[in-house]
Amino acid sequence: MLEIGFAVAILLLLLACLEAGFRGGRRAATTAGDAAGGSQIGAVQGAALGLLGLLLAFSFGGAASRYMERQRLIIQEANAIGTACLRAELLDEPWQSELRTALADYLTHRIRVSTHLRYGLSPETAAEIRLFHERIWKAAQEGVRAKPATMVVVLPPVNEVIDLHATRVATEHVHLPTVVLGLLVLCSALAIGVIGFGCGLTRRRCPTMTISLTVLVTAALYTTIDFDHPGIGLIRTSDSPLIELETGLRR
Repeated sequence: MLEIGFAVAILLLLLACLEAGFRGGRRAATTAGDAAGGSQIGAVQGAALGLLGLLLAFSFGGAASRYMERQRLIIQEANAIGTACLRAELLDEPWQSELRTALADYLTHRIRVSTHLRYGLSPETAAEIRLFHERIWKAAQEGVRAKPATMVVVLPPVNEVIDLHATRVATEHVHLPTVVLGLLVLCSALAIGVIGFGCGLTRRRCPTMTISLTVLVTAALYTTIDFDHPGIGLIRTSDSPLIELETGLRR
């Protein structure tokens, strides 16, 4: 519901700018009746929409790229855990069972806390993850000590599992800078306001075109923000690779 409310708030803001621009243009036409102003407003509208399109294009592209990177890391983490489980079979008992069990328990915990990564990990959760990492590394280390020939094939995927945790946590906090986001919202409001001002100069609202454009700008703006925060809005990263792996390991 929060994401829908946020989208509605953006739409209402832009509609308010459209209405304010229209009333301002109508007052300007009534008091001045300046024909030159009417001819100049078209150039201002084109410049404002061009700037808005440029900002949206770069912001949307960056947000989509970060979303895909977060999803790619989930797939990469699932592959790393699956590979580590397979390589564990090269170890002798009891380290083989210990490493596989530690990885399976870590995977279950990973799925449970995955949805909270966007908020940052609590000290308790971070401590739990450190304990899992120590348990996994100890099992792998003791296993390769007992069978040194397996070192080069067992330790790299285990190390990757541990490293990917830090990478995923870091990428969850990489977003569009607040200054750029503010500029994007401001430019959207200005562009819609200028369009409303132009309509006010002619005393014709053209609701079909202006409201449609306002809704379209709102959708593009919200989608850009939503892409940049994939765990909060309507667009979400999927943990299905981890869930499918857990199902396979528990069989």
